[in-house]
Amino acid sequence: MTNADEFRTVCKAQHWKCTPQRLAVYGYMHNNRRHPSVDDVWTFVRKRIPSITRESVYRILNEFSDAGIFYRMDKIESAHYDSRPDSHGHLICEKCGKVTDFNFSELPPLPSGIPGKSIRHIELRLAWICPVCEKKM
Repeated sequence: MTNADEFRTVCKAQHWKCTPQRLAVYGYMHNNRRHPSVDDVWTFVRKRIPSITRESVYRILNEFSDAGIFYRMDKIESAHYDSRPDSHGHLICEKCGKVTDFNFSELPPLPSGIPGKSIRHIELRLAWICPVCEKKM
């Protein structure tokens, strides 16, 4: 299945119009492991659709995030979006802000008293200094 086919399936399931703007954002984000910010996505999409606004990209990313297609990562420097909505961890460089995925095999212990159905997403964030920044120190 191509990105365009997957995108049409997503739009149909969400009752969205399959617009070129949504397709361009989806195409850039799909399987993108760099955790781009709104500005990263906007810069890329503008090369294909020069008239698209930053606000449109932001709205589209939030629609995808609200639908569980991508995951919005807040409280970094600015919001970044993750093409992996499954539970996994992130190493976040304290110097350059680079985000790197890692898998964890067991769920961390959860506080008692939290009903299991209320948990929507588990993410483990570790602050570190990436090897590139470490070499600069």
